[in-house]
Amino acid sequence: MTRARNRRAVWTAMAVIAALFIPFAPSPAFAKDTDAQWWADAYGVDATHAAGFTGAGVKVAVIDSQINPNLPVFAGRNLSVSETRVCATGSEPVSDVADSGTIHGTTMAAMIIGNGTGAGEVRGIAPDVDLTFYGLGPKNGPDCEEPTDDRLGNIGTLMKAAVDDGAQVISMSYGSGTRDYDVPVMAYALARGVAVVISEPNSFEIAASATDIASMNGVVGVSEVNRAGELQKKLDGDPFVVPETTVVAAGANLPTVGAPSDWSATENGSGSSFAAPLVAGMLALAAQKYPEATGNQLVHALIASTNGTVHEPVRTENGYGYGAAWLPTLLTVDPLQYPDETPLMGKPLGTPTADQIAEARAQGFVAPPSQTQRRNTFDRDDMQEAPVSIMTFVPWVIGLLIVLVLIAGAVTVFVITRQRRQTREGTTP
Repeated sequence: MTRARNRRAVWTAMAVIAALFIPFAPSPAFAKDTDAQWWADAYGVDATHAAGFTGAGVKVAVIDSQINPNLPVFAGRNLSVSETRVCATGSEPVSDVADSGTIHGTTMAAMIIGNGTGAGEVRGIAPDVDLTFYGLGPKNGPDCEEPTDDRLGNIGTLMKAAVDDGAQVISMSYGSGTRDYDVPVMAYALARGVAVVISEPNSFEIAASATDIASMNGVVGVSEVNRAGELQKKLDGDPFVVPETTVVAAGANLPTVGAPSDWSATENGSGSSFAAPLVAGMLALAAQKYPEATGNQLVHALIASTNGTVHEPVRTENGYGYGAAWLPTLLTVDPLQYPDETPLMGKPLGTPTADQIAEARAQGFVAPPSQTQRRNTFDRDDMQEAPVSIMTFVPWVIGLLIVLVLIAGAVTVFVITRQRRQTREGTTP
């Protein structure tokens, strides 16, 4: 009888572990989705391409970690890799290693120009743009301590190179805390009429969004929504709200180019990283249709055409910003009716100021004050999210499992000890 009770106690403890642990198992949402290109239908991409708007003749820059440009998804596309380096050594922008950083950078470029072949069959929203990739190098690459002539940090170095190379739209799907020496570069980009699009933080990233580069004046900060138009969820199930968001766009359950250690495989992922290049691509398509428009004017049109209607822009702080970027409506708005100045002033960081932008317009790039070193670090450890978002929670799950095992062990010892005591005393539990 005592052994039977002991066995029941052990099985009870194991059941407690299972019941608590099952809710954290991988969700079916992370499985391969047979309709992972749902965003293309939602935005009427086929009709837009059929009308002749594919981004031809528009220059787009993607700033990310690394890229593998030799994959099938880029065959026949206008892709080049900038020779600009953020470090003298160790910051190569090209890699054929299928790690999280290279998969991330490769997928972000493919979201704009992908031809729909290869792993993930990723389609580009603006397949005929002239895309140049600017690489920071490996995510865990070396620190750069040598100063540059322009006294710029890593992001500023690549952004200035992109502007100097004639980029009309810049897309960045990672984040970094701002530094004073980033401000003149942003002022320079806005003065030159470049549309700068940056992903906002994700729910699994630990960062204060108000200090992120996406919170600088003039920057189009993009957050992700799923196909039902819902924001990301926090661990407690509540919506994850980034008040500084400019617009939202599709970014949930989308395919990646490659999987860990395997370029021939794919996995679905979610995050604002996927949403940013889609918005950048929308602006590139509008730039083709309205070639005389500047990036500042295109951004005016973007925020005046959200949610499928043309309207006076009204911004909220509920995580949706001005609303959902909407390609079909955007292309109906003539951006030349707007002034050549960014409508995105008054953001939390307050810089660059109107005076700084005006100075850059009059004088060109103005180098920031001297600095002693450059850094090749990300202020958000998880900023370049692994495309398979569930991997972000693995450490949490392992830690939880350990705690549950310890608790179950204590429960088992208590139950067995109590049963033995009751047996010795001749009582029935």
